Amino acid sequence: MTRKILKVILIIALIISSIFVFSGCGKKDNKNNGKEEVSKDVYEAPLRNYMEGIKTKDIELVLSAYPEFMRKMTQTDLDSIYARYEAMYGSNITMEYKLGDATRIVEDKDLGVLAAQIKEYYPEAGDITVSDAYIITVELSISGDGAEEGEEDGEAEKPSKKTDSQDFYVYRTGDNWYIF
Repeated sequence: MTRKILKVILIIALIISSIFVFSGCGKKDNKNNGKEEVSKDVYEAPLRNYMEGIKTKDIELVLSAYPEFMRKMTQTDLDSIYARYEAMYGSNITMEYKLGDATRIVEDKDLGVLAAQIKEYYPEAGDITVSDAYIITVELSISGDGAEEGEEDGEAEKPSKKTDSQDFYVYRTGDNWYIF
């Protein structure tokens, strides 16, 4: 009798373990390489700060998007950017931006490459470790009143607008997120 009970238990154990193995139970989803989910608001924050700072000419907001060792831009630099925009698009510059979908960098070797690039451009970064990162495409539209040169008599200023897109890296080092 005990022999029959042991056989039944063994068969049930084999069936359960087969179900477990073939169904993938207990297997982690490697989509994020074991990394915990991060709120979109958290990793987009430095990029939004940067874009809003450029849009509103707020140098402190722009600088908040970078770690201390990258904070090299000054108000004069920001004013120069606007002077170039006015030369290209006319006065009354306005900017609108849209953040695209984020692509998470999940491979540790790719995070290491990003850290190496940061060190290459900013040696003062020291031994920086990038623990998480995303690539986000930003679509930026810049417009102004249009250039005044070449206007014919009585013709109103023609609006001038340009839309372009650029990829930005947002990365986490320590507890903070920044752009690169």
